[in-house]
Amino acid sequence: MKKRSLILISAAAAFILLLSIGTFVTPDVAFSPDENRYLTGKPELNTKNILDGSFEKRSEEYLSDQIIGRKKWVEFKGLTEAALGINDINGVYLCTEGRAVERVTESDFDRVNFEKNLRRTAEFTEICNEQGIKVHTMLVPTAAYVYADKLPDHALTFDEEGAFKQAEDMLEDGFIDIRNSLIAAKYNGEVYFKTDHHWTGKGARIGAAEFLAAAARPDQASLAEKEEMELLSSEFRGTLYSKVLLKTLGTDIIETSAHARAADIKVEIEGKEYDSLYFDEYLEQKDKYAVYFGGNYSEVNIKTGAARDGHKAEEKLLVIKDSFANSMIPFLLDDFSEITMVDTRFYRGDISRLAEDYDRVLLVYSVNNFAKEKIVFTGSLLK
Repeated sequence: MKKRSLILISAAAAFILLLSIGTFVTPDVAFSPDENRYLTGKPELNTKNILDGSFEKRSEEYLSDQIIGRKKWVEFKGLTEAALGINDINGVYLCTEGRAVERVTESDFDRVNFEKNLRRTAEFTEICNEQGIKVHTMLVPTAAYVYADKLPDHALTFDEEGAFKQAEDMLEDGFIDIRNSLIAAKYNGEVYFKTDHHWTGKGARIGAAEFLAAAARPDQASLAEKEEMELLSSEFRGTLYSKVLLKTLGTDIIETSAHARAADIKVEIEGKEYDSLYFDEYLEQKDKYAVYFGGNYSEVNIKTGAARDGHKAEEKLLVIKDSFANSMIPFLLDDFSEITMVDTRFYRGDISRLAEDYDRVLLVYSVNNFAKEKIVFTGSLLK
């Protein structure tokens, strides 16, 4: 018995030793495409890092991130936890029908910042309205809200109903509530990806139609609802898959407006001009959602051509956004002569002044991102 225990201990020690040696002698990996994040590099050994404890912390992160065969270990961990019936892994709920949903609880949702952003948006809306510029705000609900019936038992969420009620009260007729439309549409096709937190092309199309309806353009809204779709990829695995690496989640399809794919437009991104909204090279990479514009930038300007019926739209639209707007813009090309997008995570100009050059403003954010970001509209707030 003692001899067997000694063999087991020796084997375990040898395995850990070989694992450690293998980790240190193999080249470090800077970026994990499967997890869509940068991995921790070797910690710097010096007196300061030792004394403040950062060397120990970074060493643990380094060993975790650079362990030899890391992808297989993460996949094995996900499979093991799923097999044991664990349905909350790395901030992701494993739902019915092979769906993954981002976990957002009350402690994750910053209500104080959410209210501040609502107040700033209301003030910005009032300033624009005084100048004859109509402002619309669209908060995209979480997938956990739309697919609440697919969540695991006892899944924790936040009071999303309360957040939307607060937005409606503070923004009044400038607020566009798309929750019911998304919930109704989910029975006729996916409106959110199963492996990513974004909405699908169908979900984005609904958002565009709701915006056009709020902008008193019922005919255009009806056209957007019926917009023909073009398949871009059937092999998409998004950010939620990256957190669990669970192959049983399968893959998603990415589709977009067929009209937008062929539209005659000019796109300017950070001083460079393009003739398309789409960067197809990303369809061969892990982050396939970046096919829209190639990712997120501080400012993107789109000049559209004539619409399908030959008329030229007159209004100019300013979109203040997060990444949810990227897949929605293709459905609006017929309706505006110019569309400019600014991402508040990167844009450092005065949005209030920029808005003076536009006829209409649309704010599009996921409700969770709206609560996270510090959204400012004037130069004085930026200082």
